[in-house]
Amino acid sequence: MSRTTRLAGAALVASLALAVSGCSSSNTATDGAAASPTASTPAPAASAPASPSPVDQTLTKAALQQALLTSAAGFKASKPDKGEDMFGKADTTMPASCQPIADIGANDAAIRPSAAVDQDYPQPAKASAMIFSRLVSYQAGDAEKAMTALKVAVKSCATYKSKSSDDGSITRVRLAVQQGPALGDDAVTLDATGDVQGHAVTIRLVDIRIGSSMAVFASLDLNAAKVPAVPQLLMAKQVEKLKAAATG
Repeated sequence: MSRTTRLAGAALVASLALAVSGCSSSNTATDGAAASPTASTPAPAASAPASPSPVDQTLTKAALQQALLTSAAGFKASKPDKGEDMFGKADTTMPASCQPIADIGANDAAIRPSAAVDQDYPQPAKASAMIFSRLVSYQAGDAEKAMTALKVAVKSCATYKSKSSDDGSITRVRLAVQQGPALGDDAVTLDATGDVQGHAVTIRLVDIRIGSSMAVFASLDLNAAKVPAVPQLLMAKQVEKLKAAATG
């Protein structure tokens, strides 16, 4: 997918310097979780933890690659071109206390992942819509630390500014906490809204921790009145496969 500006940072990055001018994908494979996205209802809690998991294995990049979904009905899976991943570089937040929001899963975050792989889910029938994902692994304990820092940050970061790591542009971000999915060991869902080419765009950001690994997602539709949810079945299938990799 070509972009005139991009969402930079990790999962739950709240920088919205992103516009979609057209879609193209390479290395596509049929993937599928047919589910129609609907916006979730705002909730006061930032997380919805499921049953605790003993998983605490630091996965290699090769293991994360194997854990990516390769088949699920209704979606196409594609690898982003080099430098086109959504989560690779963290933007700089103002105030600095909001930085953990931009840092989650980013290669240059204060709590850095040991390995990361990216995958996109373009929707050929709707060029304005896109789902981005990243799988990351951390050293023991770091995934939980990063999630804790995120939860602390969102409590005082309903609005903040984000400076692009690409071109230095500054976006004013408005953050709304949503109900996290009951998946993995912990989950956070945020809606991040900012101005893109003169109009407000909202991105749904979901971060799910599974032991020392995370699955992160971002969903947007530039032409939709409401922010599209990341399909529950897609997230569930990815979390299941990631957990199997960590326990296998």
